[in-house]
Amino acid sequence: MLFKDQPAEGAKVVFSPAGEENVQYRGARPAATVNADGSFEMRTEPYGVGAPPGEYTVLVTWFPPRDENPNANPKNKLPNKYGDPSKPALKATVKEGENNLEPFKLTP
Repeated sequence: MLFKDQPAEGAKVVFSPAGEENVQYRGARPAATVNADGSFEMRTEPYGVGAPPGEYTVLVTWFPPRDENPNANPKNKLPNKYGDPSKPALKATVKEGENNLEPFKLTP
């Protein structure tokens, strides 16, 4: 996950089932946190590492950590279009077995 060609370390990624083939997982939302190198590994609770096969819309938000001021209202570092479930800007397809997706290259 890259933003302005830099890893979006700490960004939250959520895959939302889009196709009918994974309708049984509709309540499950595979999610991940982006690593320092821009990679991420999805986890689907309570199933564990990975995401069920199927089509997904991809939602991404990136908020700075809450540091000294717990009452602060941090702003998303990414444009709202990447976190808007009503108009998802990103999609992904997960196949059976190991998946290595092409990097998502987010722009302002």
